[in-house]
Amino acid sequence: MDTGPVNHQDSGRLNRVGLLLRGLVMVLVVVGIVTGTWLRSDQGWPFAPMSQFAFAISASDGEIHSRYLEATTVDGERVRVDLSRGALGLQRAEIEGQLWSFRQKPSLLQAIAVLHARRAPEAPRFAVVDLMDDVRLVSGGVPGPPRTEVVASWTVVDPAAPEELP
Repeated sequence: MDTGPVNHQDSGRLNRVGLLLRGLVMVLVVVGIVTGTWLRSDQGWPFAPMSQFAFAISASDGEIHSRYLEATTVDGERVRVDLSRGALGLQRAEIEGQLWSFRQKPSLLQAIAVLHARRAPEAPRFAVVDLMDDVRLVSGGVPGPPRTEVVASWTVVDPAAPEELP
């Protein structure tokens, strides 16, 4: 049974070009991971740590943060925004992952009003969207009373028919 010509040069080893390409890819991945870790930004994932899962709580003193969204409807009612896939299509971790962005550019909260209008067309529209943070100081392992802070606030553009901002 003839299987064709035998290639005696195929030893299973990479040639110089293959080794160079693998080495270059390895260096780029390592540089990406080191840079992402140094900048500590979840935006750079997978070349950065998912910091929401990266740290253990070992100190008995510190702060506990609980972030959430509240909105004032066009009827003047203050409501807590349901952060679930079924309600808004977002979860709290997604909001927390964008915390820095919301602080720097509160107009991004316009998208929350847009999602609400699309997913709950019968509900009163949001006129103002606030990103809130309940902060509890922990002393000796015992959390104190919450202190509420407004992280970012946005007055919705055209609450009756909100659209994404450019």
